[in-house]
Amino acid sequence: MKDFVGFIIYQILDKAPLFLGLIALIGLLLQRKKATEVIDGTVKTIVGLLVLTVGSGTLLSSLTPIMGKLNSMLNIQGVLPANEAAFGVAMLQLANDVTLTFILGFLLHLFFIFIVPFRRCKNVYLTVHMQLFLATFMVLSLPGVLGIKGMPLIVTGAVLCALYWTLTPAITRVLAQQFVGDDLTLGHHQQAGAWLASRIARRVGNPLQDAEALKLPGFLSMFRDNTLSLAFLMPLIFLGIGLSVGQQGISELSGKTNWIVWLCMQGLTFTAGVVVLLVGVRMFIGSVVPAFKGISDRLLPDAVPALDCPALFPYSPTGAMLGFIASVAGALLVMGATILFNSAIIVFPSPIIMFFDGCTMGVFGNKYGGYKGALAAGLITSLIAHAGIILLYPLMGPLFGSGLMFSNIDFTLIFLPLLYLLKLTGTAFGLVL
Repeated sequence: MKDFVGFIIYQILDKAPLFLGLIALIGLLLQRKKATEVIDGTVKTIVGLLVLTVGSGTLLSSLTPIMGKLNSMLNIQGVLPANEAAFGVAMLQLANDVTLTFILGFLLHLFFIFIVPFRRCKNVYLTVHMQLFLATFMVLSLPGVLGIKGMPLIVTGAVLCALYWTLTPAITRVLAQQFVGDDLTLGHHQQAGAWLASRIARRVGNPLQDAEALKLPGFLSMFRDNTLSLAFLMPLIFLGIGLSVGQQGISELSGKTNWIVWLCMQGLTFTAGVVVLLVGVRMFIGSVVPAFKGISDRLLPDAVPALDCPALFPYSPTGAMLGFIASVAGALLVMGATILFNSAIIVFPSPIIMFFDGCTMGVFGNKYGGYKGALAAGLITSLIAHAGIILLYPLMGPLFGSGLMFSNIDFTLIFLPLLYLLKLTGTAFGLVL
């Protein structure tokens, strides 16, 4: 029995594609769908998430080598905020604690949804990879902050995760009501960021000046397409980083390929990763949302799925691109400032913050403040998210010194003050030195 339970926990439930495939299977069975529909929805949910993972891996594989070279060539303590890479390194040491924190947290999350009286809080957080990242973040940070380990660490981390997964999607459910409706909400590490983006946008812009209505001159109209925009912008970003490293350093990575050509190809590879990722997201969402209806109707009345941020990009594709472009500018400003002022930690531009946060902030910024709101929201939230890494990174226990860090703006807006408050409390009660 013990081996069977261990197999279920460590071989099934901690594998995000299989876990969500199981969720889809249960939802479809509860709706008494035909066998062919059950198989179709379950398989496409699993494959869609695997395709999404392949796209994410491509993003990181294109960027990580050049960022590592920048770190070594300039002889600085650099950190690249990249969720997947930080998660992979942490799991080498903490897999069991992370998995148990995730599973207990998710069960608590479902219980909270069941008992909470507020309809807006009945949102099932289904972005499993983000849940695993947050569980890992807790397992890394809480020992140094509160001086706990073992079961107290798992329980404390699970409760904090469950509260975040239950409460914060309600923020974006309200914010996005006017353009998304009530069928889904955001389940990422951006809910507080989306609220901030909407506040910024209201101050600087006008929602009537919709980014989607912008009349782009001539050939610029093609940049409404995400693929074309990224294919143009990302090689330029890689060229900028490559020039900082220098020809010799890049040539060590590029081998026989011309270093300029190699940089451009890395930028295009990043673009290809985004395209693959979005294909996976569309397949995944197209399968899991209908499947979720069975769970919502039978087990959790009035609940809606909280999904990954690309689910919102189609509601304002131009706003998303403007947010991304402004987020790139914010990232470069923070990197430049950390170098200029000889910061102990140099924060490199995060592909996760720039693209995923930037696009999401751009969508909310545009909806609440037009194109000016999208630009301002992307810029300011990127500045905050990248700068917050300086204070968060030293709290990451064994991850500190690896050159990797978790990203996304809610880590700065919510968990940065929470961890320092817990650290202050732990010190006051003698839990940590």
